[in-house]
Amino acid sequence: MRGRAIVGFFVLLAGGWNPANAGGIGDDAGEGTDTIFFGAVKDNRGAAVAGARVNVKFKNMTFVTTTDVTGNYRLSTTIDPDESEVSCSKEGYRQSGTTRRSPSGGAKSPVEIDCTLQRGP
Repeated sequence: MRGRAIVGFFVLLAGGWNPANAGGIGDDAGEGTDTIFFGAVKDNRGAAVAGARVNVKFKNMTFVTTTDVTGNYRLSTTIDPDESEVSCSKEGYRQSGTTRRSPSGGAKSPVEIDCTLQRGP
């Protein structure tokens, strides 16, 4: 039984599955009608905030991901970026700002949104 589990693990790795690329609902490669939201969450001193929650809200839906150890996130969704709101949070911090960089390639181009968190309630 143990041998089968090890073989299954290597099959997953050989198949190209990468947990760092896991994202939201939709086409994770960003093809077709998906919009890729990406960016970084940093504190007010510029240090990366690992494990921060990033929410992309559209009407009554919210898509959620968390930042990696370098404070970066990536989320693939099927929503319109012009009608969405992005917020970031982590216990012990409060959001102090966001910076949105407009895509240059059209409505479904990747959208870069960085968040700044500040220590405090």
